[in-house]
Amino acid sequence: MDIVAAVFADFAETFLSGPSQLLTPLGSRSVLGLTLTRLTRVTGIERRCLVVRPRDEEAAKSVVRELGLADKVDVLALDDGARPRRRLLRCGRKWNLECWRGSPLGTTWFDEYVEPPSVGRVLDHYQCEGVLCLDGHQSAFDVAIASDMIAHQRENDAEAQFVFTQAPPGLAGIILRRDVTRDLLEQQYPVGLLVCYRPEIAQTDPITKEQCLRIPSEVSQTPARLTADTLRGRELLADALAELGEECDARALCAWLHTDGHDRAGNLPVEVELELTTDDPLPETTMRPRGERVPRRRLEDLDAVDRLAGQLAAYDDRLLVLGGHGDPLLHPRFPEICRRIRAAGVCGLGVVTTLVELPDATLDALINNAVDLIEVQLDANSAATYRKVHNADAFARVVENVERLQAARRSRQSPPPVVACSLTRCEATLAELEAFFEQWIKATGWAVIRGYNDYGGLLPADSVLAMRPPLRGPCRRLDTRMMLLADGRSVLCSQDAAGETAFGSWISENLTDLWRGAALNSARESHSRLTFDNYPLCARCGEWFRP
Repeated sequence: MDIVAAVFADFAETFLSGPSQLLTPLGSRSVLGLTLTRLTRVTGIERRCLVVRPRDEEAAKSVVRELGLADKVDVLALDDGARPRRRLLRCGRKWNLECWRGSPLGTTWFDEYVEPPSVGRVLDHYQCEGVLCLDGHQSAFDVAIASDMIAHQRENDAEAQFVFTQAPPGLAGIILRRDVTRDLLEQQYPVGLLVCYRPEIAQTDPITKEQCLRIPSEVSQTPARLTADTLRGRELLADALAELGEECDARALCAWLHTDGHDRAGNLPVEVELELTTDDPLPETTMRPRGERVPRRRLEDLDAVDRLAGQLAAYDDRLLVLGGHGDPLLHPRFPEICRRIRAAGVCGLGVVTTLVELPDATLDALINNAVDLIEVQLDANSAATYRKVHNADAFARVVENVERLQAARRSRQSPPPVVACSLTRCEATLAELEAFFEQWIKATGWAVIRGYNDYGGLLPADSVLAMRPPLRGPCRRLDTRMMLLADGRSVLCSQDAAGETAFGSWISENLTDLWRGAALNSARESHSRLTFDNYPLCARCGEWFRP
């Protein structure tokens, strides 16, 4: 079987819509230079090519010449630049950049750079049977894994129409054969549908089949993003390549990531949840602490939002969620807050809401300000169950508001926002769980099932068996997320509805100082030792294992 290796490169922008980093220096070469140098060491391929848009052809040829690879890497201007799903895929993918799949809409790492039409053109150009697809920003992809993928494809030719691994983004690519590429083109499917769950596509999980090349568990179980298309990615890669050498492999990189100072976040949290108000249209819900169970808070200083968003925008992959212990849509200046956040340039903007109330101005704000993701806390698949868990008759109204949002997206031809209805798994909702998931993943493209949360004992325990591991470990969220209350207090996490773990003011203090400050570092250290004497809420918490 003839297999060609193709590096897909855009010299103008990255998948996240930032400026391309292909020519940015990284170690001894440029980002693209390191990728192409590794490409020359991959074995088992017939040809190697760099696939670009016509506008980038001369720049690509210049890079190849300067590397002395003109006789080893062909430059093909076969990318027509068409990205019909790019904005929609971006809305989902940016919420899980450190994992190869599992993002909203079923988006995957491969969706970031693989366009089936371009793959088809490479197949036709070389009249080959398969293409190993890589991205130009993969400066540290594992050469041995790539070579093993090619050998695996040949050994499993009859069973595997494509080959992938469970490696973190950046460390491996995907092989697409001619027949599966033809199917993707005929169905107009993104490549991620090959490896994600969709109820309308009957298939077993491909990680259990011949398509998946097994790799060391220390690699597959490392959540990380090792691509040079983001600032944090380049920071990590620059340090790793300097310490480990520019030919380091996936095992060495993943082991290095588990040592101090090499975390995904760096100087800023990956995700910040900002509470705008504790007002809520479901004050008597049994699913969350609301109403009289939460102190009254409302954010008044919108200039503080500007400062917060500006700090987060210093990194090109940070996320800001409007949520907290109330419904952000009830804040009287919600549209203005969305405008300010978008004006600052924050990468991802999400909203968590009951969607009981959706006035026209709020609907317009969600679409006009390109909110990426809206989680609708529905928690039921029938009016009766909704009434039982929320003590309110608003099920039909919420469903209607979801339909209004979807209709507005279609009429305005707007990919964002992605709407994901969520259900809390508990005794009251268990019977409707499967029907809920099937219905909403078909209706809006994504659905979320959350575990029951008693908020450290603030709510009654539920009778359904908890999903937490049997042995306690450190909180996984302390290293990636920060919770900011509407009254200005920074607290350890979203479990803290009352503010008992407050350790600073996000309104008056710098976000980096809070994130890397003594108070939060002390909490992380206590968690690492599993000593919670100074953190009684943490001792009571059952959500420590959730990412």
